[in-house]
Amino acid sequence: MNSSIYILVFVQLWLLSLPCRESVCIPSERETLLKFKNNLIDPSNRLWSWNHNNTNCCHWYGVLCHNVTSHLLQLHLNTTFSAAFYDRGAYRRFQFGGEISPCLADLKHLNYLDLSANYLLGAVPSQIGNLSKLRYLDLSDNDLLGEGAEITEDDWFG
Repeated sequence: MNSSIYILVFVQLWLLSLPCRESVCIPSERETLLKFKNNLIDPSNRLWSWNHNNTNCCHWYGVLCHNVTSHLLQLHLNTTFSAAFYDRGAYRRFQFGGEISPCLADLKHLNYLDLSANYLLGAVPSQIGNLSKLRYLDLSDNDLLGEGAEITEDDWFG
């Protein structure tokens, strides 16, 4: 009986000593993010960590991955700027410009996408509608055109 308690304690201590599993980026999702970045203008270099040398996209700016599956779940790329330090020129330099790439539809596990308050132009790619796990989408305060440009939370959640 005593030996089984010792074994149980040993196993528990051993399990506690194991390092936590760190999310490691899925290569195809990393490549999709790099393609997406290629369509963006980033005057303040907020996406400096998004590069081929930094292989773990789960640690990139604005990216959140699942801690078990490592799938990319969320992109937080909105632009916020404190009103206390409001300078229109500085705000403009902090915004992302360019177009939304249809390649985002390749991120099949994406459930949250916030690209609000940027200077994104053009049409919203129809492929975004194929993201079946997407539960939050904010494209507000951009210069987008087309049907998807006016998507509201009520439209998305019906």
